[in-house]
Amino acid sequence: MPTAHRETYAAVRGTSTPRMFHVVSVALLSLGLSASAGFAAGPEGAAQDIKAAIARHTNGEVTPDSVAATPVPGIFEVTNGMDVFYADATGRYAFIDGRLIDTLEKRDLTQAKLAALAAISFDDLPLDLALKTVRGDGSRKLAVFEDPACPVCRSMQPALARLDNVTIYAFTYPVISPDSIPAAVATWCSAQDVRESRWQAYMDGAPVPKQIEPHCEEAMQVVRRIVDFGRARGIRNTPTMVLGDGRRVLGAMPAKELEEALARAGARTATGKP
Repeated sequence: MPTAHRETYAAVRGTSTPRMFHVVSVALLSLGLSASAGFAAGPEGAAQDIKAAIARHTNGEVTPDSVAATPVPGIFEVTNGMDVFYADATGRYAFIDGRLIDTLEKRDLTQAKLAALAAISFDDLPLDLALKTVRGDGSRKLAVFEDPACPVCRSMQPALARLDNVTIYAFTYPVISPDSIPAAVATWCSAQDVRESRWQAYMDGAPVPKQIEPHCEEAMQVVRRIVDFGRARGIRNTPTMVLGDGRRVLGAMPAKELEEALARAGARTATGKP
């Protein structure tokens, strides 16, 4: 990614690490101000106002070189080094790599909408198909879809083990490798009081079974139901976590960040705020 793109993206997101987005274009959303209105006081004056607005909203991290009208009413072409993006007269909203960003509040509005669409109400989870672990008062809730063949899942185990005052629902989700299917089935084919420890052993690196035992047909149906649910909800990767407020988290998360995410989820659940 060119340096100009990285700096522009980091500035409008409010972070120094752009998370490997390749910025092709940046566009600012029109707030109903037409091009004719924007240039009513003269093109040069309007251009300077937009430049100043963008610099102000990004705390000076993006200082446009030029602003010009476009064929789209209310949208202006802005150049910043080798970067080209589009702005309305407020200079506040930006499309970065197809995402709408509020440059003033440093918020990815598209991500917020995607998170809402991806959310799974905790009440909708098939908790009867999960391995339940309660620690402390169990007040916080976390669901984890995981696979023993997933290195990232295994790397998450220490962070999960350090959580307290939490109820963890582990879903045996063997979608990374078919070699994990016998492990998931063997877990559910075990006596109820050892299922959790058996699955945890697989997640900690214990050898998985090579085949499914012939008397485990009912356990196979349980695993199939888990996988069917995950696929129906678009859970394609492991680990996928669902917080108590329904928000979905993909991939590993350091213990401190996971604690913070659980705290935020608890606060949102308590207040009913998104």
